[in-house]
Amino acid sequence: MASRTAQAEVALERHRDVGRVEAFSDGVFAFAATLLALGIRIPRPDDPDASSGLRDLVIAQWPSYFAFALSFVTVGIVWANDHVMFSHFVRTDRGIVLLKVLTLMFVAFLPVPTGVLGSWLANDRDRAVAVVFYAGTLMAFGIAHNLLWWYGAYRVRATSPRLSARERRALTITWLVGPFLYALTIALAAIDARLSIAGFVLIHLLYLLPTARLVVAAQRVRSR
Repeated sequence: MASRTAQAEVALERHRDVGRVEAFSDGVFAFAATLLALGIRIPRPDDPDASSGLRDLVIAQWPSYFAFALSFVTVGIVWANDHVMFSHFVRTDRGIVLLKVLTLMFVAFLPVPTGVLGSWLANDRDRAVAVVFYAGTLMAFGIAHNLLWWYGAYRVRATSPRLSARERRALTITWLVGPFLYALTIALAAIDARLSIAGFVLIHLLYLLPTARLVVAAQRVRSR
C-alpha cells in the first residue's frame, strides 16, 4: 500500500513538472504574440508625413499588417504543436527543459524578424534579405523543436505508453518537414522573394491538413 502511494506521488510530481514547463511556455507564447503588434507604427497628427492623410498612412503600412498576421498565425501553429508534443510527455528532465528553453528563445525573438519583414517587404532591393532573416529564424526554431522531440521521444523515452510507435513516427515525420520547408523558402528568395512569401502562406495552409493522421493512415495501408 505504501509503495503504491509513493508511486502515485512520484507520478503526480512528474505530471506537475510537465505542467510547469507548459505553463512557462504558454507565458512566452502569449508575450511573443503580444509583442508582434508593437511592430506596427501608429500614425499621429504630428508625424512629418501626416499631411498625406490618415487613410493613406494606414494603407501604407500594409506590409506591417501582413507581417503581423503571418507571425501571429505562426505563433498559434507553434503553440498548438508544442501543446501536442507535451501532451505526450509524462515526465521531464534537464535535457528536455534546456531544449525547451532553446525553442522558446526563438519564439521570443520572432517579433524582431517580423518587424524587419514588415519594414522591408515593399523594398525591392532588400526584400530578399528580410525574407531570409525571417525564414532563417523559423527554420532554426524548427530544428530546435525537432531536437526536443527526438530527445524526449527517442533518447529518454519520456512519452506516454499510450502513444504507439506508429503515432510517434507520424509526429516525427510531420515535424521534420518544417525546417526543410523553410529552407526551401530561403532558396526561393534567391529567385524571387515574393515566392518565399507565398511559401510562408502555403506552409500555414498545409498545417490545416491533418498531416499526422494522414501519415498514420498511409503507414497502416503500407503495413497490410
